[in-house]
Amino acid sequence: MTRRILLIAGLAGTLGMTACAPATLFEWGNYEPALYAYAQNPENRQLYQEALEQAIKRGLERDALAPGLMAELGYLHLEAGNTAEALRYFEEERARFPESAKLMDRMIEGLSGTGVARGTN
Repeated sequence: MTRRILLIAGLAGTLGMTACAPATLFEWGNYEPALYAYAQNPENRQLYQEALEQAIKRGLERDALAPGLMAELGYLHLEAGNTAEALRYFEEERARFPESAKLMDRMIEGLSGTGVARGTN
């Protein structure tokens, strides 16, 4: 019983300290509401792209760029047929976030003509 009380007290203390911490280490800007609006209505694509660009800009200024934002913006460019811009954002995502290398390598290889993005892998 005492052990259980100590465990609960410890968890409560940890949660209390967490509540004082900043909400996030990364700059997300309006990414979430813009993504939701885009998912609900694809005609909101331009607003979504602008939200991504703004979040990336602010993240770079604060040295708090959120992982995945550059890849997401690259994918929007890929959908629009702008492969050069897509490639640029995929490479930048890979450089800034090495943990994304495997996925970004596949995307980059696909754009380079190895067939991955065309589904021939």
